[in-house]
Amino acid sequence: MRLIKHALPVAIAIALTGCGGGGGSSDTGSDDTNSAVGSEQQEVADQGAIRVLSNRADLISGGDALIEVASANLKGVKVQLNGKDISDALTPMENGTLRGLITGLELGDNELKVILGKGGVLRKTITNHPKGGPVFSGPQVQPWNCTNANAVDDKCNQPAEFELKYVPKSKFDLFAESFDPQSPGLPGAFLPYNPENPPPSEDIAQVTTDEGVTVPYIVRVERGVMNRDRYQVMSLFQPDQEWTALSPQEQWNGKILIHHGGNVGVSYGMGHPPNGDIAGTAPDGAETLLGDSISVALARGFVTLSTAQANLGHNVNLVTAAESLVMAKEHIVEQYGPVRYTIGTGCSGGAIAQQHIANAYPGIYQGLIVQCSYPDVWTTATQFADYNLLNEYLGNQVSEDPADLLSFVESLLTSPVFVVQWPALYGHLPVNPVVSDLAFFPSAEPDQENCPGLAGQADVYDPETRPDGLRCGLIDYMVNQFGERAPEAWSPNEQLLSRGFAGIPLDNTGVQYGLKALQEGVITGDQFLAVNRDIGGLDVDINYQPERTVADPEALENSYRTGAVNTAENLANVPIIDLRGPDPGIAHDAFHSWQVRARLQETQGHARNHVIWYGAFPLAGDTIFTTEALLVMDQWLTAIEADGETTPVANKVIANKPVTARDRCLSLSAPFSEEGPKAPYTGNLLYPEPQIEGLDSDQIPTFPAELGQILDVATGQVCGLNLGELGLPETITDPLQPITDEVVKVQELVVQTRFGTPRTVAGDSITTLNNKCQLKPVDPADYPENPLTGVSNSDDFAQQVADIFPNGVCDYSKPPVGKVPTLTWLQYGDENTVTTGGEPLPTRNETVAGWASPAFGVDLNPRTNL
Repeated sequence: MRLIKHALPVAIAIALTGCGGGGGSSDTGSDDTNSAVGSEQQEVADQGAIRVLSNRADLISGGDALIEVASANLKGVKVQLNGKDISDALTPMENGTLRGLITGLELGDNELKVILGKGGVLRKTITNHPKGGPVFSGPQVQPWNCTNANAVDDKCNQPAEFELKYVPKSKFDLFAESFDPQSPGLPGAFLPYNPENPPPSEDIAQVTTDEGVTVPYIVRVERGVMNRDRYQVMSLFQPDQEWTALSPQEQWNGKILIHHGGNVGVSYGMGHPPNGDIAGTAPDGAETLLGDSISVALARGFVTLSTAQANLGHNVNLVTAAESLVMAKEHIVEQYGPVRYTIGTGCSGGAIAQQHIANAYPGIYQGLIVQCSYPDVWTTATQFADYNLLNEYLGNQVSEDPADLLSFVESLLTSPVFVVQWPALYGHLPVNPVVSDLAFFPSAEPDQENCPGLAGQADVYDPETRPDGLRCGLIDYMVNQFGERAPEAWSPNEQLLSRGFAGIPLDNTGVQYGLKALQEGVITGDQFLAVNRDIGGLDVDINYQPERTVADPEALENSYRTGAVNTAENLANVPIIDLRGPDPGIAHDAFHSWQVRARLQETQGHARNHVIWYGAFPLAGDTIFTTEALLVMDQWLTAIEADGETTPVANKVIANKPVTARDRCLSLSAPFSEEGPKAPYTGNLLYPEPQIEGLDSDQIPTFPAELGQILDVATGQVCGLNLGELGLPETITDPLQPITDEVVKVQELVVQTRFGTPRTVAGDSITTLNNKCQLKPVDPADYPENPLTGVSNSDDFAQQVADIFPNGVCDYSKPPVGKVPTLTWLQYGDENTVTTGGEPLPTRNETVAGWASPAFGVDLNPRTNL
């Protein structure tokens, strides 16, 4: 049944494509195969089609591809690859097509030729790239350190390795017996499984997937290398059965959960695929208690995937992160079978990776679950650069000696300006700005002494002693995207080397730090003038300089063009559930969830595909959110998948939004979930099935799920008191709006801790997409006269401001400098030649049928938004 269920929609789509009639070519792509085939192809245009299921035909890697042939003339068919007969590689399927994994593809273009039984020929060009990459990211980072002992070449390639694990029936007994209060967290529930000496079957936990298939909770872990770095695939597995792409084991539900790591950084050597919903952000051992959607997904029948390259803490280059996922999804389709849909999950850097990749490379994910979220690296970098400059100006720099940290925090908290004036400049309590310097800012510097992964293979840049050394920083790692600085901007070291370093995509020219604080009377005029006179900026080495930071024009424009600045232009096709906890969140400002929403509203005109679950637990809101979000996202995507209407995917996302996919703030609905009661802060310990002695889940009284939803609406004022959403008439809501608006403002600040940034204090909007502002003349109206601030004459004060800003100040009513539409599916050259800033892949008139069900319309074609 599974074979029919997943193959039939694909076959229908292929058959429809093959019978389109208008184009005259049996190759559904727009590559140059048409000119090579000529009249022979035109004669059989309506006789069938070849479809590459595992990827776009021009993005294949690793030498193999899963293909399908649909035609009414398949009897006696012959199949050739580059002139060699490979007919035996294809197998007749129950839906009337031929399908098979073809291997032995040569690097570059390969001709696949199908000679039909009653005459006629179908042809397809398949372009194969190295398993070690690149596919579309251009020249790779060098040097690169292979740390896998089984590497067979300098791209770290090695055969895949497999390991089996199982969950004992007594896993919760194991937790109770092994609990260590000094090291809290659920001990590894998965134990090694030896197929030569397996444990008794009665000792293995049983799970029932979301399709009703009951199997032992045995998991196969596949580990390997592609794109020069490690990947990991996990799945429920029955050791006594074969699994191929043509015949997957019955417990797989056809879905993928991709999990990511946190933080932000660079590396010049291999990493490890992350594990855990909050991997890389929470302390080791705490991920499970903070939510474990991965083991839940496995139990429900998902395949789970993670790659080292898609871990932002290991690789800030989100193009190679996307590339690694493209290659890994292709691998899953080829080895496990076609996919129904893919969900992402991850915190911090894991949220950035999802939202950036979904916007710049749409089609990789069909749904996103983001936690402790930022929208992207490079507008966040602007915020953190401002924090760093303000820390420098205010003397809030933490000593490198950890022993001084406690005394620093104590002095910070007891400072008379901590509560009022510093937040008025930062837009936030100083805790997060200081932590951001400690946690993230060092990764930006090009002269990192202990450059990750380098292992002595090159000398690291030093502006004084090694100007020609390797620049180990965030910006230079993105040189393919940003480009090199123009000669007129070169520093002395660039002039010495006769080449530019990677361009800087951010700027603080014209920014009036503390403007709103001055206007509201929180800081004095003298304080405002002093901070803007002396704030300074950062040079190309990310060191402090008295002058303001000046962005490099090409890098600035390319940051928007490539999607490095996430404008959210291409996210309408993906549902997003954003899990958020309160500030202080270890520099993870709650503000960022609503920042993403504002960007969606600006580009889409709505944000109905975006759901925020806010809770009281730091970072992720509640320990049950990760698991519950997986269930709700699964419901949402299943409904979209079943939608057979010919409407755009973006419309289907809204039309099929479940009632459980709604904003929550301190939600009361969890105890009344359709999946059964879940007490907050229990993580996965009561999911998916309570196994506590003396407690029978059947004895727990069940309540209608609607009761929880009613409670959420009734207490909805903590989400924002919008009486209109309750269906009340305008005759009631309009007179009350001035009151409710003020209540909402208080709730946003006190309940949701929606603070701001230095740029919002300077006048930018919540979207903060302005990495360099257009300028306007200084306007006296911006500086109200106020005896409390010492501004006695607005005109005189404006002249003092103009002395600091002779070229003008930021005009946030105008678009950012350099802002252009984000172009999707950009490629950056080949292994030897870079296409700086990228160029769109050729458009091809075909869907990638193996990546998602037809309702999701995955085609990997560029969207220019021009």
